[in-house]
Amino acid sequence: MGIKIFGICGTPVKGETNTEVLLKAVLNSAVEAGKRYGEKVETDFVRLADLKITSGCTHCNWCLQLQTADRFCSIKDDMEKIYPKIVEADGLVFATPVYISSISWLFAAFVHRLRALAEGRYYGVRGPYGGILKDKVVVGCSVAWVRHGGVETTLINILQICGILGFIPILSPGFGYGVGGVSAAPLDKLFGVKDDRIAMASAANYGSEMVRLIRIIKAGKQALREMPAYIKI
Repeated sequence: MGIKIFGICGTPVKGETNTEVLLKAVLNSAVEAGKRYGEKVETDFVRLADLKITSGCTHCNWCLQLQTADRFCSIKDDMEKIYPKIVEADGLVFATPVYISSISWLFAAFVHRLRALAEGRYYGVRGPYGGILKDKVVVGCSVAWVRHGGVETTLINILQICGILGFIPILSPGFGYGVGGVSAAPLDKLFGVKDDRIAMASAANYGSEMVRLIRIIKAGKQALREMPAYIKI
């Protein structure tokens, strides 16, 4: 069937970061899971810090009235590069550092702009797709500097985001609300989260679980299409 997974690195810090380390660990695990299933898994990710996102949603309601297949939002910025990738993806990895027990300001701006896909005239719940986001699965990743520094509250925030926008959030027994990591290390040492064994194990678990659930959803949709009309619910 082929699976596409797209990651969002939501830190405002440019270059490779602890947040990106966790994100890539999930994506790499998904690729390996695909090999075990004999499934081609394509992954890609974007650093929000490298893009120009001028603002969050301004609630102008342009998308509710005028959105088309190739025009997502009234605001013209680099979100125009991200929207098509989200539309095409079967699964998403949302990765953000902890900012005062929640998501980063940059990731928040990105999330608020997803209203165009959740409620827009073409891609939203009242459009021809019936909601382009509703069958896409999401893994949440969060990194704090210290233990008890807000990882869980940030992951819960991501779960709330999924509920509001219509995504299917992934939870995995034994690994909490998502992929949570601690990056505490001497200031001259980069990527301290790599030493968080639980975080890296969690990333591996969630990447594999993501592929498993996407396969179930895609197979279920195919089975419904092939089901005789007289037994369809």
